[in-house]
Amino acid sequence: MATTEPLSRIPRGLHHIISTRPNKFAGRLPSRLPHASTKFVQPRDRVRKWNIRPGDKVRLLVGTPKQKFINQQDATEGWNTFTVKQVDLSRNRVFLEGVNNKKSNVIHARPANYDSLTEGQKNSYDDQKNHIPTMRPVHYSNVQLCYDDRKGAESLFVSRMKTARTHFNIKSQRLDWTRIAARISGGSSSNAELESGPIKLAWPKPEKPYSHPKPDDDLDTSNAVTIQDTLVLPGLEAIEETKAADLVPQHINAPSPSDTSFSDAYLNHMTGARKLNNEESNFVDLLMPLYLSDELSPRFGKYKTYKAYRARREAEELERQRVGKDAVEDWVLNGKDKGLKEIMDLDEIGLEGVFLKPRTRKEVRDAAVTEFDLQNELVRKEVNMNVREGRVFDAESGEWINGAKGDNIERKRERRERKERKALERLERLKLE
Repeated sequence: MATTEPLSRIPRGLHHIISTRPNKFAGRLPSRLPHASTKFVQPRDRVRKWNIRPGDKVRLLVGTPKQKFINQQDATEGWNTFTVKQVDLSRNRVFLEGVNNKKSNVIHARPANYDSLTEGQKNSYDDQKNHIPTMRPVHYSNVQLCYDDRKGAESLFVSRMKTARTHFNIKSQRLDWTRIAARISGGSSSNAELESGPIKLAWPKPEKPYSHPKPDDDLDTSNAVTIQDTLVLPGLEAIEETKAADLVPQHINAPSPSDTSFSDAYLNHMTGARKLNNEESNFVDLLMPLYLSDELSPRFGKYKTYKAYRARREAEELERQRVGKDAVEDWVLNGKDKGLKEIMDLDEIGLEGVFLKPRTRKEVRDAAVTEFDLQNELVRKEVNMNVREGRVFDAESGEWINGAKGDNIERKRERRERKERKALERLERLKLE
């Protein structure tokens, strides 16, 4: 989600360059209504890696001389430095301490003859209203980082900055990089600072360390309670001998439980429509984990489907590695390709004198893996074809047999063939008069 409010702490990712609004007009009030004049910046134009953060000292490159320089005229005595308090990532702006909007009214002091004034004149001095000064946003490109604040003309500023490689800091769980000063301006020793090599600029330390909010002890469940076993699942033996066995899925592609008699009885009991009898109560307690698992964690959910797909691919990759390794071991045990020359020298072959380069381990492994992939693809096509035809695999016989879907497909095929056969018979019996 894009950051739309000024922040006093840089987020740990690059979410500010992702806009959640479809266009710049979305979410804006009509111009006839009072609204804040917020400028929309396209995500492609936003600063990607912020090298100026809250806590840094910077100088202003724009504005009046009174605000920029120490002597309020020119830079002979040095520049004023300001502390960055907040940043606006979505609009490329920084908020500096001491740079405020000039919306404050002038507060007039009471005159010497205040006591002799009328009541209305006294109220004009007593009821003077003033606006709270608010920090004025400054564009990111209109400030320069202060490298060494010497409170005068010798202060050093970073006029060009570059960054090192971006990496993910595991300790802080955020994207991190190093900022480096490529050019330093100001002061008489600005060139000498860079002669020893690139200067790494330290990040500002926060005013107080960030602490994650702690959970409420009154509302949070203690660890001792959470680790207790409160769900006792019955064994399959207890279900197989009852009429609830049909509700238990027999394989991964089995449909969800379709018999709702026990679940309906439980709902009627909860609403007070009908009490549960002893048999229904036992079945509800027995099947409740099944209904809950199918409702809260369905087998055909997106996460479980992807997890099963990934598990199959990992198992297939392990099998591919094993096949390649076994092929190389068998090739080495059989003497590699030493017997190939004896076969080529036979008169029946007729290749005596021809030099063949022996195979390498990589070639043997790749050949075995390629053969495994071809066989695996054939098996996958066979499985897909049988599933489309409505067949299920019988583990006892090791063959594909027709299931309920297959019987239905076969019935429709026979019906279609029967209709076509009858149509041909009618055409044969047709006689022209």
